[in-house]
Amino acid sequence: MARSEQPGASRGWAWARHINSHERFVHDSIDSLGYDWSRIGDPSVQPAFPLRVYLPQTTDDVARIVREAAELGLEVTVRAHGHSSNDLVVRGGGTLLLTEKMDRVLEVDEEGLTATVQPGCQSADVDDVLAARGLGLPVIGDHAHVTTGGFASVGGISASSFRHGMFVDIVEALEYVTWEGEVRRCSRADDPAELNRVLLSLGRHGVITALTVRVERVDKYGTLWRNHQTHYRSLDAFLAAAGRVLAEPPPEATFLRGMWVDAGRLGVGQFSVYSPVRATALNRLVNDCSYRFLYGLGYVAGRLPAAIDRALKYVGLLGILFSPRYATQKNAESFSDKILDSSVGEPTRYLVAIARQADMEAVSRRLLDLLRRHRDEHGCFSVLTLYLKGIRSPYLAAGRPHDDRWVEVLFYVAIKPERMTPELMDRIVEEFDDVCVETGTYRYMHSKTTKDPVRRKLLDPHTLYEGPPAAVAGEEEATHGT
Repeated sequence: MARSEQPGASRGWAWARHINSHERFVHDSIDSLGYDWSRIGDPSVQPAFPLRVYLPQTTDDVARIVREAAELGLEVTVRAHGHSSNDLVVRGGGTLLLTEKMDRVLEVDEEGLTATVQPGCQSADVDDVLAARGLGLPVIGDHAHVTTGGFASVGGISASSFRHGMFVDIVEALEYVTWEGEVRRCSRADDPAELNRVLLSLGRHGVITALTVRVERVDKYGTLWRNHQTHYRSLDAFLAAAGRVLAEPPPEATFLRGMWVDAGRLGVGQFSVYSPVRATALNRLVNDCSYRFLYGLGYVAGRLPAAIDRALKYVGLLGILFSPRYATQKNAESFSDKILDSSVGEPTRYLVAIARQADMEAVSRRLLDLLRRHRDEHGCFSVLTLYLKGIRSPYLAAGRPHDDRWVEVLFYVAIKPERMTPELMDRIVEEFDDVCVETGTYRYMHSKTTKDPVRRKLLDPHTLYEGPPAAVAGEEEATHGT
């Protein structure tokens, strides 16, 4: 058992650790506090700097801050690295509680297969601490700077979620400070209702100060997976095949990921099913050579002339579409983040829905048609990329038998800034949400959604644990966590 550890250097290629999906700005800059992820979609957006910033390191610090803010009549917004794009973590002239310094792994229970971490721990760093003990997180963010507290506040989805659920499904216990300054603890074993009420709540009930999560025995840097991938030239064929695999995943599958790239007249799809394979010298060589090349593209992104950067970004997209045959588990988990730099080339946005398994094909088609229509009418998009990941989530089932099978329907859209106005983007988002409301589909609430509080309650999966939408439609979302 280990206590209070600071994440150390990762195994594998040291240089690859320094690649992230936005080389042109950094998270640990004071300037970053005025922005959230929406600057990726609109690089010209003006910053909204806070007036006050708290930097707690312990639970006691958080309780003291909350009580002080209440006495001063301050509204506190919780923030880690600002990966949301839904006005959750930016408060111009307001007060931020920044969890960045709450970044310690407090305890690793190797026998019980759990780890207790502070909310500012980046999930990739937690994995590094666990790797030294032959352990790892079953669900991890594919972006290096995603924190455990942020994941717990919004859900947390990966290509392993078809087996393990969302990140919130592997959270076994929480410590949090209520907005009255009370320190509370809850667990799945003793009080699952309170645990689920705090999870995915965007900080409405307080500040998460520690999480205990399930871990698994695995050597992520040594375990090799075989990528069984199939390619499609027809959207119909892609969606039909993806639907079959996501509905009945092969028993040996460890990771499932599908993508469809729509470049206007040209469309191509791919679905990858990863499963364990013997780590022969040849297989390892393929993994090493393939990923060194692809990560090399990500490493130089943002450092070359703009035209070359844009060309390399599309080469990287092809590298994902025709992904390597063999991959270590760690390479598969962090694949796209180390290849595609969102701050290079055309601005990009994520629009994310969470659809029931049975509705995946219809929802994907309707949302893609909507984005295509706006591209044709306004010229506001170029390449539209659809990603599909399966989710088997007791949290989303909320006690309803046979309702735990869901699919993340994520659109990564390249924006033409000269054609995209804020008003047009808002209209597209409202129409996107219309489809979700009509089909009973949830939104991943850290991506841009409607501002209407009644519609937000219909789209927010956390409403499952807050009562019927009508009962809470007028509730103000005064505080948020990411």
